[in-house]
Amino acid sequence: MADTDSLIRPREAVAAQQGTARLWPLLLLRPVLDALAVALGALIGYQYRFHVSGVPIPGGQVPSFQEYAMAVPVVVGLWLVTFLATGRYRVRRGQSYVDEILSSAGSVALFVILALALEGLYRGFPYSRLVLADASIAALLLFMVDRAVVRVVQSALLRSGYGAVRVLLVGGGEAAELLIRRLRMFPEYGYRLVGQVVVPGQPEPSPDLSLPSLSMEDGLGRVVERERCQLVVLAGVGPHEQLLEMARACLERGAEVKVAPDVLEIMTSAAGSEEVAGIPLLGVRPNRLVGVNLVLKRAFDVVGTLILAVPAVPVVAVCALGIVLTSPGSPFYGQERLGYRGKTFRVWKLRSMVPDAERETGPIMTRENDDRRTSVGRVVRRFSLDELPQLWNVFMGEMSLVGPRPERPFFARRFEQEVPRYRERLEALPGVTGWAQVNDLRQGSGIEERVFYDLYYIENWSLAFDLKILLLTPWRILFHRHAY
Repeated sequence: MADTDSLIRPREAVAAQQGTARLWPLLLLRPVLDALAVALGALIGYQYRFHVSGVPIPGGQVPSFQEYAMAVPVVVGLWLVTFLATGRYRVRRGQSYVDEILSSAGSVALFVILALALEGLYRGFPYSRLVLADASIAALLLFMVDRAVVRVVQSALLRSGYGAVRVLLVGGGEAAELLIRRLRMFPEYGYRLVGQVVVPGQPEPSPDLSLPSLSMEDGLGRVVERERCQLVVLAGVGPHEQLLEMARACLERGAEVKVAPDVLEIMTSAAGSEEVAGIPLLGVRPNRLVGVNLVLKRAFDVVGTLILAVPAVPVVAVCALGIVLTSPGSPFYGQERLGYRGKTFRVWKLRSMVPDAERETGPIMTRENDDRRTSVGRVVRRFSLDELPQLWNVFMGEMSLVGPRPERPFFARRFEQEVPRYRERLEALPGVTGWAQVNDLRQGSGIEERVFYDLYYIENWSLAFDLKILLLTPWRILFHRHAY
């Protein structure tokens, strides 16, 4: 549930905050760890500047440590006030570690600016700005460590149900099913689905989702009370009047209300707005991978590939040797895939299966515990090492570091018939990794969900988005659930 969802949050909607209130240890842990990080960073900054860096000291005499130690409480207090004022101590469910660090950059920059201002105003002692710079870098690195610790604790608490928000889903259709699957896939978000209310005229929920079906016979407000719901998600419930009436009933019971898009074909999360003659208009954002953006992305790919090739080459060599020693045949495997705008190309991988693995079955998807995998193949597939040779495809311009994963023509033809907008994925170079993959959507998940995430990426592309996906990829490789 992203912060960009449509929200209705009057003062009466307080029940959803009860779950967060139970997470008070986290609310306390963040500032405590931050204070330790900043204090330790300040001490490291002093020691590095005057005893390690070797930069000449004006006057040749090391300044008094006592003066710098006395400034530590002020610096710590300034950091805490800055982060509190910019909302950095809120519990944010569903936010990735990379997003949390990047979104804190503005708060860190504000802290540095305020610290420089205080240093300029204070005349009692000439503090070194190099110490402030070194201390800020050390504090930032320690801050990244303490946020990782907090995330481990938060995920453990939310997975166990402590501090979880009780969620009621009202409505049906593809959007509702996607929401159910995603919240179940990531229990660490802290959303516990208590049931689904299907509005008359909407499709019945899929049996494989096994979510309790609740009756609205006595009114939605009664359901919210009976199930002690803290958050109600309205998914394509019908006309404006009906939606507002339902929202009002939930708000009167103290539940927070969020509105999900009613159709997946309309990428509301990618919508942009503008004002014409004082009237706000909403428009669907087009493909951003055109013109100069393509040039920027290609430059990013070339530089990134050259950097990644340094550690990748020895890893590929070791894996290839292991494959040769344990299985007959070449260690590399080329397979035809669909690329940019439907052009076919040969994607390269480390061979993880026995030779001619599809000789008897024809083209089939890899299955969990697939017995066609070799002993080394199980390892390279588990950690996605078989994809490393695709850096060559990136260097040759057939692929990008980030983009929709390329599909085999046999499956692509079938998906085009079954999934709306599937072919629009081909408007971007296929990627070694992608937005769907870092959200744990791989072969073991539905193709519809992967298409949804791929189209979101294409319509919201930026170099920062590519960098974010690359940073998230190692984490997802270690903790994925759907790669076989």
